[in-house]
Amino acid sequence: MSEHRFSGRPLKILFATGHGYLPQRVGGSETSSHELILALREQGHDCAVLAHLQGNGKLALRNRVLMKLSRRPLIADSLPGYRVHRAWYPDRHAAEAVARERPDVVLVQAGEPLRMAAAFQATGVRTLVYLRDVEFHELGGDPAALPGLRYIANSRFVAERFRDAYGPEPDVIRPLFRAERYRTLRKPKQVTFVNPHPVKGVDLAFRIAALCPEIPFRFVEGWPMNAEEQAALAARVAAHPNVSLQPRTHDMREVYRATHTLLVPSQWEEAWGRVATEAHYSGIPVLASDRGGLPEAVGAGGRVLPHDAPAADWAAALRVFWNDPAVYRAASDAALAYARRPEIDPRRQVAELAAILAESTRPPQAPPAPPVQLAG
Repeated sequence: MSEHRFSGRPLKILFATGHGYLPQRVGGSETSSHELILALREQGHDCAVLAHLQGNGKLALRNRVLMKLSRRPLIADSLPGYRVHRAWYPDRHAAEAVARERPDVVLVQAGEPLRMAAAFQATGVRTLVYLRDVEFHELGGDPAALPGLRYIANSRFVAERFRDAYGPEPDVIRPLFRAERYRTLRKPKQVTFVNPHPVKGVDLAFRIAALCPEIPFRFVEGWPMNAEEQAALAARVAAHPNVSLQPRTHDMREVYRATHTLLVPSQWEEAWGRVATEAHYSGIPVLASDRGGLPEAVGAGGRVLPHDAPAADWAAALRVFWNDPAVYRAASDAALAYARRPEIDPRRQVAELAAILAESTRPPQAPPAPPVQLAG
């Protein structure tokens, strides 16, 4: 990707998603969007969000009442610190969102983004799609039906997979991180595994823990679970004396403060792997699978193993970090160094994104006139 530099007027940017948004939904996509919006606002850009209203909790009840009283399907709040417009079917209200916000450009992501992009293109506003995973069956349409639509991807892995499938090559802007939200002084005493879910490798994580009874493991809850799933996980944890379970937290410094090594045995094609970068800011080495964009996220800041390698191989690699202070110190230093690489420098990322968005708002240049043929 060529380097973009922004040197124009502040932009009005509308982020749009078919998923729920903070505080109703807290995942990698929402966290990355929030960090990006905060950084853009610090640079003077005006940002707002259009999102799906999830049907549970106090916010849903509040919005139901306001929808009924106002007879308007789109209700706004500022709970994350900036405007968020929520509706049951947000793509149906793209025109209303544009009328309210008058954005220079719309950045669509997640939750059938092509359906949302088509709705915004119909309003005449310039629209881009930010690809945050390779679940292309959930795009909500065929990219060929929206020629000229510009794409951004959150990793080289996602960009290459999209290019190979559909032709257009997305620009790459890695997930944005505010290091101070993750960096902490450590008293390492355990191996940490975040989001104990089947696609994240929970079965493999339990097998590794069983092979390393001398090493304490802390599993940190991530995605919401129903009562049955919660009970099943608690029973499995109870069967492993060296494993404890921690509820999800909004302050990951609490988790990383006690983390010696971060275990990421994902079986899913991760677009990036936020936890790997978060851990690196505190010099925490990462032991991860080779799925999706994880090798790109882990880089020199840890070790990558085949996702289908035997648990014994994972346990052996983990014991090297745990038992060899010299190896661990070198891995910790490498993690800190990798966290300082230019492509995840927030100032550079924001400048590049703003430049891409600004370029998209400019009318296309007319082709040069053909040369005049002189007689004689």
